[in-house]
Amino acid sequence: MEEVSTEVKATEAAEEEKVVTEAAAEVPAEVPAEEKTVSEEAKQEEVKEEQLSNPMDAVVDKIDRESKFKKGQMVKATISEATEDGLKILLPFSKSEIMLSKDELDCEDYNAADYADKVGEQIDLLVVELKPSLKLSQKMIKLLEQEESMLADIEAGKEFTVVCTGCNKGGLVGTLGTYQVFVPAKEIRPGYVKDLTKYEGKTLRLRLIEIKKDGRRKEIIASQRVILQEERDAREAAKAAKEEEFFANIHKDDIVEGKVERVTNFGAFVSVNGFDCLAHISDLSWTPVSAVTDVLEIGKTYKFLVLKVDKENKKVSIGYKQLQRQPWELAAEKYAVGDVIHGKVVRIVPFGAFVEVEKGIDGLVHVSQISNERIETPASVLNVGDEVDAKIMGLDPEAKRMNLSIKALLPEAERKPRAPREDGEERPRRQRAPRRDDGEISNWSEGTSVSTSLADILANAEKNR
Repeated sequence: MEEVSTEVKATEAAEEEKVVTEAAAEVPAEVPAEEKTVSEEAKQEEVKEEQLSNPMDAVVDKIDRESKFKKGQMVKATISEATEDGLKILLPFSKSEIMLSKDELDCEDYNAADYADKVGEQIDLLVVELKPSLKLSQKMIKLLEQEESMLADIEAGKEFTVVCTGCNKGGLVGTLGTYQVFVPAKEIRPGYVKDLTKYEGKTLRLRLIEIKKDGRRKEIIASQRVILQEERDAREAAKAAKEEEFFANIHKDDIVEGKVERVTNFGAFVSVNGFDCLAHISDLSWTPVSAVTDVLEIGKTYKFLVLKVDKENKKVSIGYKQLQRQPWELAAEKYAVGDVIHGKVVRIVPFGAFVEVEKGIDGLVHVSQISNERIETPASVLNVGDEVDAKIMGLDPEAKRMNLSIKALLPEAERKPRAPREDGEERPRRQRAPRRDDGEISNWSEGTSVSTSLADILANAEKNR
């Protein structure tokens, strides 16, 4: 019994020693006070050196951790130094300086000396970007103020312009300040637009449909169609009013002034008080013309006579030749019987040839006045296009007649005597009938070789009784 008790005591003592040993292992060893102080100071110094080596990153990290600023937020910063590149500033919640570029200051020409006296003053800045680095701007504040004023005018219905920077299936896109602009395809112009790409790079004239603000996204939806449609309607209304006034004040046989705007093969379109009137080619000259420009010149102003007014179909016909004197009206002033003219044969007929004396005046050379010799037809001597000299034998401008003679200009030597008859007797001369009281020849007969007196005729008549 005594031996068993000794073994139990020995076992209990061993287990107690094991528990103490494990407990001692779980208690951390105590660090000496001096070593602990040195370690913490080293870590703080290391963090401080890292902050000093890259102060901008440290400030950005601090802003991100504390979420003190947001994009688009207004902040006040203190000017700490003016340099040639810009201003060094201090932001709230930070003891590190940040460089504000001179390009972001609200001034036309930056000069560091102008800001030397402003060190310590506060300025308002706008947070433009947070990442990858903090970006602040002073001039953007002014731009945003201008933008808000502009948006107020746009919302009031004022027209604005945007350069189209691209397109998608739905329409055209562009930018206006900090806003995205979208023009739906149906709002580009009246009618269907097949090719949207042709608008890229072009300036659009727009009017507001809607402004959308969804978080950071700002969008303007606008229309160009409404502007173009309004202008078209205004033009049509003005045109209708002008046409009504025009037709109320124009009448047939009026003499008007008009400017030749364009020509066609059938006539000229002439602007008379802003309205297009037609001068047909047949009403341009008393003589035939091959082209309108032979008479009228584009861009010049002439006087015309109103020939016809069709208010229902809005058409006005005008003439130019009607205000010009006809060639035959001038013939009596330019020509007289006995004058010699030079002309061109333009037509040959069985009884003679027509010679163009000038445009609009033709004279007739009778077959008997072509040559000293007897000819069967004028075509045996003359051809169309021949140029001839002729003497005016008769002139009647009212009847538009001129009688010409080529034969009258031929030398006497070329006039051949009549050929004798084969029996040797002289060829009888043609006898003319006595003239009537009105000067006309009533009859004529061929002469004969028989000589018979009136007494012989009466004697023979008495004898035959």
